[in-house]
Amino acid sequence: MKTLLCATDFSDNSVAAIKMANNFRKILNANLHVVHVFDLSATFISTVSIAYAKMEEAAFRDNHAKLLEFCMEHLGRDAQSDRIKYLVEENSIASHGILAKAEEIDPDLLLVGTKGSSAVRELFLGSTASALIEKSDYPVLSIPPGFDRTEINTIVYATAFEEADIQAIQEVAGLAQIIKASIRLVHVSTKAEYAGEEQLLWFREMLREKVDFENISFDLKFSDDVVEVLHAYLDKVKPQLLVMLEREGHSLISNLWHRDLVKRMKLEADIPLLSFHKKNLLQKKAEA
Repeated sequence: MKTLLCATDFSDNSVAAIKMANNFRKILNANLHVVHVFDLSATFISTVSIAYAKMEEAAFRDNHAKLLEFCMEHLGRDAQSDRIKYLVEENSIASHGILAKAEEIDPDLLLVGTKGSSAVRELFLGSTASALIEKSDYPVLSIPPGFDRTEINTIVYATAFEEADIQAIQEVAGLAQIIKASIRLVHVSTKAEYAGEEQLLWFREMLREKVDFENISFDLKFSDDVVEVLHAYLDKVKPQLLVMLEREGHSLISNLWHRDLVKRMKLEADIPLLSFHKKNLLQKKAEA
């Protein structure tokens, strides 16, 4: 991972995200782009007679200054690193503006806080993090407010025994290798839906063939409530990062692993959640 993109709305909830992004920048020796998306229609302009072009220019300048001030406050001297770039984008929908910048930058990882500055907007429109998880072509790392761990020692990957999981685990293993973390794979299934030892053996064999990483273990759980069991598992293992695969639709996959599961865990988990979108992994493999 050489290029990171972190989105902030200047809220307290986004502080943990900007700090983790900066920490990853230093660990990975990467370039970090910090973006703030503002809505021009909601920006206060004291002189209403200013032409729209000048109004827009003033808004960009003002938001860029606020972005730099925010990062200086929370990153200290690191904010002045030449490996950090500051970007502002105008869009009435934050996730659209972030994705537009992502297309320009082509980051290896997109980081965002799990909650924004407007509880009312999140209630009716859905959080920016949820929109990014669903629509982003890039892996999304959503960080809960107040998370302040600087080291990641244990990573939990919740798997559904799919081929795309193998590709995502390859990506995670590359990160784990750099930060010297262990990976715990966990699969939750009802006994009725469990396909038996053959499926488990196939998945483990695929892992051995495709994933060159030794510090990896596997746990199998049975339950009708995936979220409840995942929470209990996380409480026991105490990882610093949870990884899941975002999926579209329900065909050919268990209803337990429907696409809302990732967003439910984002809202309920108190650790960072890294999500890969299945369609993007499959497309990447097809193009390789």
